[in-house]
Amino acid sequence: MFDFEEANEAIKKNELLNIEAGGMTIEQATQLLVKKLDLTPLISKASNHAIENEESASQALSMSLQARKIRKQLDETRLSIIRPHLDFQKAINKIVKEYEAKLEEIETNLKMKLDTYLQQSASTNNSSFIAQSKEMFVEDGKLTKVKKWVWELENETLVPREYLCLDTKKIDEAIKQGVRNIPGLKIFEKEEISMRIKN
Repeated sequence: MFDFEEANEAIKKNELLNIEAGGMTIEQATQLLVKKLDLTPLISKASNHAIENEESASQALSMSLQARKIRKQLDETRLSIIRPHLDFQKAINKIVKEYEAKLEEIETNLKMKLDTYLQQSASTNNSSFIAQSKEMFVEDGKLTKVKKWVWELENETLVPREYLCLDTKKIDEAIKQGVRNIPGLKIFEKEEISMRIKN
């Protein structure tokens, strides 16, 4: 059975999820976490807990805050395990992105030059490519001239509503800054419960 008080003491001592991850496989890490932290009794106790009086309300608050502490420490453990891998991934991603940007620039530049050449050839009727098959073959692949429907924004105010979407981040930020009136939106105060963990 999950003991909240025991878990709470373990959290205070930073022992609950003190897991060494070096050289571990994912399966080993998973088994260790499952063994170290069986949440089944906790889930059962919390879902069956009825709040009927002040004492049971206090127990519910305590369980909720302890669950938050466990979740926080679990996330800290997760971060400590994956941090070296994330740093390595960031470094590799940065190098690859720089190469990708250069290669994309080369591809875009040459594609524009090819497009210009093909348009000029078509207008002077000098290209068997345009007149015949609209394809160009090389050892590395082929180029094909295709038509495709595209769009550009001309007048934002005329775009039908079904093609627009709200910028929720921008709205939330405006409300944080004190905006209380945005046409088409209802901005109101909502009372919510806020819980703070005592260290």
